[in-house]
Amino acid sequence: MNLTGVTVRDLLRLPILKDAKVISGEKGLDRIVRYLDIMEVPDFKGWLREGELVLTTGYSMRHDPTLLQELVEELAQVGAAALAIKPERFISEIPQEVMDKSNLYNIPIIQLPIGIPYIDITYTVMEQILDKQVALLRRSEQVYKTLTNLVLSNSGIQVVADNVVELVKSPIWIINNAGEIIVSSPSATPYHPSPNTRQWEVTVDKQFAGKLIIDKEHFDELELICIEQARLVFALELMRRKIAHDTELRLRGSFFEELLMGLPLSKQEMDNKARQLGLQSEWIWEICIIEGESHLFDIHNPFFTELNELIHRESGNRKVRSHVQKQGDRLVLLLSTNKLGEQWIKILTPMLKHVNHIHTGFGRKCSLLEVYRSYLEAKKAIMIGSRLEKDQQIFTFEQVEMFSLLLESSESVNFDTFIEEKIGKLFNYDKENGTDLVTTFHYYLASGGSLIDTANRLFIHRNSVKYRMDRIKEIAGVDMDNAKNWFVYYLCTAFYLLKKMD
Repeated sequence: MNLTGVTVRDLLRLPILKDAKVISGEKGLDRIVRYLDIMEVPDFKGWLREGELVLTTGYSMRHDPTLLQELVEELAQVGAAALAIKPERFISEIPQEVMDKSNLYNIPIIQLPIGIPYIDITYTVMEQILDKQVALLRRSEQVYKTLTNLVLSNSGIQVVADNVVELVKSPIWIINNAGEIIVSSPSATPYHPSPNTRQWEVTVDKQFAGKLIIDKEHFDELELICIEQARLVFALELMRRKIAHDTELRLRGSFFEELLMGLPLSKQEMDNKARQLGLQSEWIWEICIIEGESHLFDIHNPFFTELNELIHRESGNRKVRSHVQKQGDRLVLLLSTNKLGEQWIKILTPMLKHVNHIHTGFGRKCSLLEVYRSYLEAKKAIMIGSRLEKDQQIFTFEQVEMFSLLLESSESVNFDTFIEEKIGKLFNYDKENGTDLVTTFHYYLASGGSLIDTANRLFIHRNSVKYRMDRIKEIAGVDMDNAKNWFVYYLCTAFYLLKKMD
């Protein structure tokens, strides 16, 4: 049995219709018949359906042949199968205009023998249609069971895809919402968009998970049923993969949380946990912290989505696994690399520098056992860097390491008297007059004495910087004639600015 459906041609081979004659529309004999109806009323519009075979004697149209033309047009419009007429009793012959319409729209007109009762035709034809539908359902169930068993037996999405290819006889791809190929069959077949392909959405938890793409333009009825079953099975497989992925992320997140909290893990314990989560001991790690408004780190925010995709893509290129941990109004990026990988700061900077109101800090590279140290360094990079460089967004610990040491040493050494002696008059003047001369002095020293660079950092005119420097020299009596004094004033202004904001 041809499982694509019962065609008009198939029905004409039935013994009950052996004397039926096709008088026009022969090119439409392969139309599929899904329904059978008897029509003896003139108001047929709105009642016809796709795939319908209409039986009539033409009684309601015997006085108006144009109605027969309109019937053929209506059948073509709804995609009906054919028109079967007993013309001898009420219509002596089929008008040529009607046959021309039939040939134009490829709607077969079949002349039925006058002596065959409608009941004999309808019973026999419906039996064929129902048998075909039962066969399709049975085959559909077989396909579903086969594909579902592959998922339940954990055969893998590649095996499922290979089985689908055998059913539709054409290459297929499953592509995620980022345009990446999840699976293809034959395996490793590249996908190139083409107008000859067809695609269907695959959803998981009522959310778009990917597209099933088949390199074929036309499908028969069985193939379409197979595709619907394949969509369901692929959704099950993607759901299983999603659950496994989410579980792995949760376990990995818990492990990294332990590392970021500085919990005392032995090297053996850490290596065992890392190995279970697919993390290799030779990978090099560095911590990046991004601080900003919490809505930026919402799972549906474009920034968060793009950042995750970039990290996932780059980690895949390096054949490593990185991790993104959300902590309130900050993101902690545990970035992994191998010895050949480009620095993460170079990868992320082009994206991060275009996002307003965030600060980013990078700790130094480390082993997995030293992640906590890199985490603290990233926090210090933001804390110190954002206080000294207000117009900068991205900081590394190497940039602020000297100031970090200065702050740490101040806990055991009293620098206050020394700072008071060098720039005390200056910060006291700022407090009394609401000025910002210490900051101006620091930026001037940090820029190597450039009036233009200092002005750009403070968003003021260079003449204003020159005026302020004259006032600084007048108020504090600073002497910058040698490198030693320059260095002393730079450290004093930096230390004051850092301690001022504690």
